[in-house]
Amino acid sequence: MKSKKIIIALVFLAALIPVVTADVIYYYSGSISVSTVSSPLTLSVGPNGNAKGYITTTVSPGNSSFTTSISITNSSYAYFYQFLEITVSSSSGVSIFASSISYTSTANAIDNAYLVIYSSSGTYVTTIQLVNNGMPSTGTTTPIALSAGKYYASLLVQPSTPLPKPSPTSIATISVDLGTNVVSPATPVPLPPTSEILPIPLPPL
Repeated sequence: MKSKKIIIALVFLAALIPVVTADVIYYYSGSISVSTVSSPLTLSVGPNGNAKGYITTTVSPGNSSFTTSISITNSSYAYFYQFLEITVSSSSGVSIFASSISYTSTANAIDNAYLVIYSSSGTYVTTIQLVNNGMPSTGTTTPIALSAGKYYASLLVQPSTPLPKPSPTSIATISVDLGTNVVSPATPVPLPPTSEILPIPLPPL
């Protein structure tokens, strides 16, 4: 019995002692030169991006991201016309996804949501579903072919009624990603890029 206790104690002690391992590492060197180019896509506030009490839209200083806040009510649909302007510098294939949607209310506040894109001349281009039955949609399965020029995006929202009582507090947030493959415009863009290109979690250095 005494010897068994000694063995158990030794096993426990061994578990506390770190195992020393030997590593052989080869290093190679290189250099990366970084420069800048014109962005293939730039974002701007659309003609109807701001209407007090109903919609506010801001764009980052680098014209690479946008933030929009909308107010919805117990209606069949809410349509926010030309809230965002997209400028394409050269013919591109654009992929658009809703990477996530979160709700702060107890129930899903949005059944469906769509981005509707028209050219600046008023020609209909496409409709991309962002939310499908309260969940993020797959977005574009093939890139949208856009020639150089300006486009306007409108937002169509189908609320899940009845909605919570009116409040300035956000009840839902939709994260939207836009991407373009400048080398192969017809090739779909994996979005968000970190989940497809980088391993998550990142390996330790």
